[in-house]
Amino acid sequence: MEQTEKMINYTTYSSYKETVASLTEDLKQLLNLSEEISLSNTADSIRETIEKSADEHFEVAIVGEFKRGKSTLINAMLGQDVLPADVLPATATLNRVTYSEEPFVQVEYKDGRSERVDIDQLENYVTKLTMESEEVAETVKEATVYYDTDFCRNNVDIIDTPGLNDDEQMTNVTLSILPKIDAAVFVISANSPFSQFEKDFLEKKMLTSDVGRIIFVVNCFGTFSPDDENKIVETVRTRITKYVMDKAKAVMGEDSREFAVYKRKIGTPRVIGVYAKRALTAKKIEDQGLLEDSNFPEFERALETLLTKERGAITLQILANKITNSGTEILRSVVMQENALMMANDEFMERYDAAIEEIDDIRNKKRMEFVKINNAANQVFDDLKPVLDSYWDNIEEAAMKVIDAYPMSSSDFKRDQLKIVTAKLTERIRDGIQDRAQIICEQIQNSINIAVSCEAERLQAFEDEFFASVTKIQRMFILPEKISKNGTAADKGIGAVLGSFGVGAAFLGFREAGVKGALLGGFTGLVSFSSIFFTAILALSPAWPIALSLMAVAGLAGTFVSGLAIDKLLLNERIDKYKTNFKTQVRKQFHEMRLTNDFTETVRRQVYSAFDGLKARIEEETEIILRDTQETLDNLNALKNEKNDVSEREMDRLHNIAQKASSIVADAYAVRKAVAETNEAQVQTANS
Repeated sequence: MEQTEKMINYTTYSSYKETVASLTEDLKQLLNLSEEISLSNTADSIRETIEKSADEHFEVAIVGEFKRGKSTLINAMLGQDVLPADVLPATATLNRVTYSEEPFVQVEYKDGRSERVDIDQLENYVTKLTMESEEVAETVKEATVYYDTDFCRNNVDIIDTPGLNDDEQMTNVTLSILPKIDAAVFVISANSPFSQFEKDFLEKKMLTSDVGRIIFVVNCFGTFSPDDENKIVETVRTRITKYVMDKAKAVMGEDSREFAVYKRKIGTPRVIGVYAKRALTAKKIEDQGLLEDSNFPEFERALETLLTKERGAITLQILANKITNSGTEILRSVVMQENALMMANDEFMERYDAAIEEIDDIRNKKRMEFVKINNAANQVFDDLKPVLDSYWDNIEEAAMKVIDAYPMSSSDFKRDQLKIVTAKLTERIRDGIQDRAQIICEQIQNSINIAVSCEAERLQAFEDEFFASVTKIQRMFILPEKISKNGTAADKGIGAVLGSFGVGAAFLGFREAGVKGALLGGFTGLVSFSSIFFTAILALSPAWPIALSLMAVAGLAGTFVSGLAIDKLLLNERIDKYKTNFKTQVRKQFHEMRLTNDFTETVRRQVYSAFDGLKARIEEETEIILRDTQETLDNLNALKNEKNDVSEREMDRLHNIAQKASSIVADAYAVRKAVAETNEAQVQTANS
């Protein structure tokens, strides 16, 4: 029991790493056991999970407008001056900090070259502090800083991003990495909290699924009284909550079930005020009092919780689920082998034929389920057709509204002013259609998420039927009235051994009461609505709505500006005539975009990709079990033809395998239970 309690503690970086290491070690033991009893498919699946786990690490991006103290914040996290920081905008590339006992920098260039440089030369490659360094930085794709720091020793990589709103190209680079990271730290200045750009970022650039992965840090710089700092932090928190909830309402609908789930899950945004520069100083001189005064430990605890108890829980759930699935399959195979080897040949063959027939029946039922999944995908796409058919009209309408609302005066028609006015109006149109496109795309993705979640819940009935059939096959080979060769009653055999480990129900029924979704990675019901389900289990990108809307805007940006013949407009034309001509040009560009951008086909691929993810997951998990079950039966058939009895030594070997697998499965169930309880507690905390 003591070992289990230690195993399920994952509230700190070190304990999380220990838990992952423990689960991985259990998987390695199951790999050996599965190979020992010739479960090749189970072994391959375990091996793949172990390989993925070996590469697992957390990625944290530090984002925010330029000159918010991002690099200083990172240096404070590391406790050393690792990254260049300056009073002027410094960072000009993506900089990754990762652990290494030997400090150095690996620079990757945009042309594919790679160069290793000394760490004290970093600022010459990644900053805009000098003309020379800025020129070099423009050729750099990413710089990875290898450094010996306690923070990164915990399998955490920190990504320092260029300042948002400093350079459009760098802003796009920063935005492009957000969907790929585990957590983001958004740095806001207490001196100018919530600029217009920061407001626009939350309202327009951020997906509704992102906010749960963000910690908002108000860098106070120590220039305010404690009361004022508290007011600033609370104001920022209130604004973020409003922006986030308004966006979620627009995407999901205020009265929808999904919005209610989202509101409970997200809770209150994490907003923490810190003194990054003071924290860095405190760590350098090892002054714990000064460090506490900077409030930096609260931020570090919040980040640790986000990464381990929230993001890390996904990894633990996947590992524990693989252990319970694979371990149970090993136990099932062992029980079948023990009992089958004690059967008479004719009785075994009768049950063998019935088992093979049951396997074929399961596969037929699965094919029928796949037809239902395809029908569900077709229905979702049909339901989206009205939205897709009106997509370009909606985007064009947004552009027309921007033109109608744009304020103009007679002075705007002076030739030297007209180009400026046109450029500003064009920019507003681009912003307007991007806003409209993103909302529509997120609504589409939300509809797909809901449909896939509902289908996952519906598939629970098939999962129950599947495991009932597999258990039925196993029970075909259980002979409770038979007496083994050494005179011991069969019910004192492996089944009894398993019961002593408290997992008899688990190996017989493959399920622990209350644990659902084994075929889909352990996530069903309301949890499956979250982005966690799609990124961790079905591997669908939550960035799709932004990517799609940006694609639409890119099509406009590439042709719209150049297509405006403003120099042909007479300076004395009235405002309404100017806007009418402007609308004509815009409509022409939209017509061309309709012809070159097949939005409907893009959505169609996304819909079917989502449902194909369900099918692929079910196919993979069921076939691992079915193929190994059939191979076990075939191996037993061959063995029965060679001999009619089983040695006591062979029985002892099977008992030993069962004991080991049982203990491992029991521990994995404890982890799954602990993760589920932690998730539930977090939801309750968010609601309080």
